[in-house]
Amino acid sequence: MKRLSCRLPQPYTYALAMLAIHVVICSTAPYAWSQTVSGDLVGRVLDAAGSAVPNATITATNTGTNVNTKGTTNTSGEYRIGNLPPGNYDISAAANGFAKATLKNVAVQLNQIATANLTLQVGTVTTSVEVTEAPAVIDTTTAQVQNTFSSKASEDLPTTSNGFGVLNLSMLNAGVTSAGGIGVGIGTGPSVGGQRPRSNNFTVEGIDNNEKSTTGPEASIPNDAVAEFSVLQNQFTAEYGHSAGGQFNTVVKSGTNSVHGTVYEYMQNRDLNALDQHLAQQGILSNPRFDQNRLGATIGGPIIKDKWFYFGDFEYNPVGQAATAAGQLLTPTTQGYSILNGIPGLNATNLSILQKYVPASPAASSTISIGSTNVPVGVLPIAAPNFQNNYNGVASMDFNASDKDQIRGRFVFNHISFIDTTANLPVFYTTVPEKAYLATFTEYHTFSPRLTNEFRLGFNRLFQDFPSGNFSFPGLDQFPNLTFDELSLQLGPDPNAPQSQSQNTYQLTDNITWIKGNHTFKVGQDFRRYIAPQSFTQRLRGDYEYSTLELYLRDIAPDVFGERTLGQPRYYGNQTASYTYAQDTWRIRPNLSLNLGVRYEFTGEPWSASTQTLNSAASVPNVLEFNKPKTQTNAFAPRIGIAYSPGTSGNTSIRAGFGMSYDVLFDNIAILSLPPQLTTTADITNSQFSNLVGVPGFLANGGFGPNLSVSGQLTPQQARENTSGYITNQVLPYAIQWNFGIQHVFAKDYTFEARYLGTRGVHLPMQQQINRSSPVTGTNQIPTYMSAPGTAALAGLPLTVGDLRNMGNVLPQFGAAGFTSAITAYTSQGWSTYNGLALQANRRFTRGLQVQAAYTWSHLIDNSTTEFGATYLTPRRAQDFQNLTADKATSLLDRRQRFSFSAIYDAPWYRTNRSWFLKNLVGNWEIAPIYIYETPEYYTVQSGIDSNFNGDAAGDRVMVNPNGTAHTGSDIYGLDRSGNRIAVTAPAAQVNQVVAWVAVNPNARYIRAGYGTVPNAGRNTEAMQPINNIDLTLLKRFNITERLHLELSGQALNLFNHPQYIAGTPDAAQLPNNYSIYTPGVRSFVTVNSPTFNNSVATFSSNPRTMVLVGKITW
Repeated sequence: MKRLSCRLPQPYTYALAMLAIHVVICSTAPYAWSQTVSGDLVGRVLDAAGSAVPNATITATNTGTNVNTKGTTNTSGEYRIGNLPPGNYDISAAANGFAKATLKNVAVQLNQIATANLTLQVGTVTTSVEVTEAPAVIDTTTAQVQNTFSSKASEDLPTTSNGFGVLNLSMLNAGVTSAGGIGVGIGTGPSVGGQRPRSNNFTVEGIDNNEKSTTGPEASIPNDAVAEFSVLQNQFTAEYGHSAGGQFNTVVKSGTNSVHGTVYEYMQNRDLNALDQHLAQQGILSNPRFDQNRLGATIGGPIIKDKWFYFGDFEYNPVGQAATAAGQLLTPTTQGYSILNGIPGLNATNLSILQKYVPASPAASSTISIGSTNVPVGVLPIAAPNFQNNYNGVASMDFNASDKDQIRGRFVFNHISFIDTTANLPVFYTTVPEKAYLATFTEYHTFSPRLTNEFRLGFNRLFQDFPSGNFSFPGLDQFPNLTFDELSLQLGPDPNAPQSQSQNTYQLTDNITWIKGNHTFKVGQDFRRYIAPQSFTQRLRGDYEYSTLELYLRDIAPDVFGERTLGQPRYYGNQTASYTYAQDTWRIRPNLSLNLGVRYEFTGEPWSASTQTLNSAASVPNVLEFNKPKTQTNAFAPRIGIAYSPGTSGNTSIRAGFGMSYDVLFDNIAILSLPPQLTTTADITNSQFSNLVGVPGFLANGGFGPNLSVSGQLTPQQARENTSGYITNQVLPYAIQWNFGIQHVFAKDYTFEARYLGTRGVHLPMQQQINRSSPVTGTNQIPTYMSAPGTAALAGLPLTVGDLRNMGNVLPQFGAAGFTSAITAYTSQGWSTYNGLALQANRRFTRGLQVQAAYTWSHLIDNSTTEFGATYLTPRRAQDFQNLTADKATSLLDRRQRFSFSAIYDAPWYRTNRSWFLKNLVGNWEIAPIYIYETPEYYTVQSGIDSNFNGDAAGDRVMVNPNGTAHTGSDIYGLDRSGNRIAVTAPAAQVNQVVAWVAVNPNARYIRAGYGTVPNAGRNTEAMQPINNIDLTLLKRFNITERLHLELSGQALNLFNHPQYIAGTPDAAQLPNNYSIYTPGVRSFVTVNSPTFNNSVATFSSNPRTMVLVGKITW
């Protein structure tokens, strides 16, 4: 065996010293992950006979900046040039005894390894053989699943001009699906490879851009400032981590050797848009106000030619619009209010609040019952003033200090002020300020062609403040959040207000790349420190949900949901994180590469999680112990991949990979689980409040008032009785991924890839009430009939609803220990399984045409999809906390089939014609269409009551009648042993006598599950509408002078105004901040006895056609 010398040249000594420093620092402090901000170039140099040409000099010349980067081939004729800024390069190879060869316009893309092979002919170096155009390049050395979008796509495709516009480009990939109705605050972006949107990772040139309280990006970059946008999907090398879903990386534009710039405006106006049919149903027959003008300018160029470059972008984006209701809100008419004022026994305060804040409907459409009196109600049209002001800025600097040193700097800021329209009624709207900053500094040092170092500093900051306004409710210390299900109406400020947060992230990274023989080693680590104080207490003002308006007006305690969290402690999400990796790309043969890598990820616990020890007096061994949560220290993630490229052309890559990727746990988990010494939750279902159920005077007596708070020094018994949250030891979620694919280049410009991708999500967080169970079982429940049984059958039924209700729902070991309140914990019991076939064809932009088509056939199964109340479409908690197997089902994120097509066609007509008229009026047209079809998402049909008496109505589903008519639902009524009919909404004393439930409509598919039953329907069984959408950009250019150009374009989203009543939007990866799926209207949509059950037309927007007019002057 050949021994290797221990003595290394000075650069290698330095590299090992740096690695040793990394190891030392890792042993004393936590660190974070690494992310590249450039691309790599690899290839082989062969002679005409196919033999390797060693020691050939390779020069990569950036066509925009004229900056050269050099490398040399090894004994096998292989070369590798790393850390190239994305762009087009001319690649030349020169060697003694051979003529120089050049490949022109080789595309180096972000986060990708491009393969460019060259063939040298015998001759002299003064003889040049030039290949005029390089073919499309693919990665032939890794198993990584990736796609990159250029600035052309970010500027010209119709979906990229608003908000986090470039993120919408990810929706054009194979292997992704829309997030649909998952809701705001449950992650951002699409579901990638079956992972939750929370599992997506956002970076700007490798610098963390993640909001850590709920996940999602912090700072946004205008699409006119984006050079490239890349998406890595699930399977990636050990260099990438932090999240197991998509890796979304954005690169900012840089300057070139010529001064260039743009002045632009993107304009939207109500008169350009079609009418939302959802508004028409409310009686609003013309578009409410909508005026948006995004005004901006960019400039870039050289400070020192070939050496120092700058770029800047600034824009102002005011939006004036009318806020409209997310669903049909019903309110009493003027006559209805007059009738209400004449009904005896109603609470005068509650009625006065209703009249003060809830406007009368202009016309009756139905009635509700208050006792024996019918009260007319109708749809309330809402078109309230709303505004948003955005200021966005981007600055970049690139300095090539020498052949060995490159420096890059970036700065991004967003200043936003907008009206929070989450509340149903405009009187409760408030103004929200938001500011985001991101700064980066990167230095690349080349010790030799085979040893490079990347050093990176990063900082970002986010600030938000959501106030709840100055509203008062007589007799209460704060204005609560009131919901009336039969009206689909929420009364009060934003249910999640007040809340605020600031987040400061400090990042320090160093990566080393060392090429040794056929091995390319890369090691790196990144120190990250978060300072993140936040203020958010869920249900701080009280959250009271009534099935009927009558209960509220008679001041009966809420029957659907009643909770209030008392105490408002400041939460500190301060923590450190460390992800360290090592990666080896081993070229076993020139056309066969093996990728071996491992990551170690350490994420410290947020500081406030340690406050759980304040509740140590409540600890009961073997039941529940309140210690400081332990941090996971064994999060190693192996990665292995293989890539084979038949022959020597580099036009085919056969890939396979397997790996693990860890996710982070976000702050909302701990912030909602603080000990009772800081905060405690009063719940109407707790036994201590049983005396309030069905009794008038709930709000008159203060509801859940501040006097119920028991924070401070508690006895062990008090601490156990008031414990409502628990933080488990840290168990990081992770995903196991595997893939196999083939990619091939056709006719120089086309690539086609077919791949299979599978993922398995493990230890996903899910919300549980860990001390509760259901006393109702399959053999111990109230039966449900399709038709009323006879008196004899009723008399023989053994159980009443009251019998089951009185059994209690606290697990014996918890009850015996004194833990009687519901204890919510975010356990690691969630899982998911995804299998998908993805086909994708691309034509690179050449000769005026770019095309991408993608098709995905997949299936995603899980036992939970969301952890918080951001959507009603799928419950946030299991139906039975002790039987999670019953929740295995098709996921809310499952889209069985998806097809997307996008193109950019820059028409060549009269482009070179000498006639200015023909060139500029007849010619210079561009068209860019997008088509997306996606099969429906499935939602969970729900009963809206605590059917199984586990103290939680959130997860209770329905009964399935196999012989019933599909897509229909039915309410029920109860029968006592004497055959008397009892309504579900009757007082508890009457409902307790029920021995059987009977379907009102025996021909319905879904039957409401009454009290004391076990619903037999699964999760997510009913389909919504599919996405079938066409967007289009039509662009016209005028060449005013050789350098000065005018562009005018129109962008149409949902071009043909095809109604699409879906939860979410058909072409966007991110929901607007104020778009909510957690509304009374959506709850009515999923509740089987509601008049709007399964009526998407009455619930969701039709997503009407919207238009954007764009004007740009470029030079």
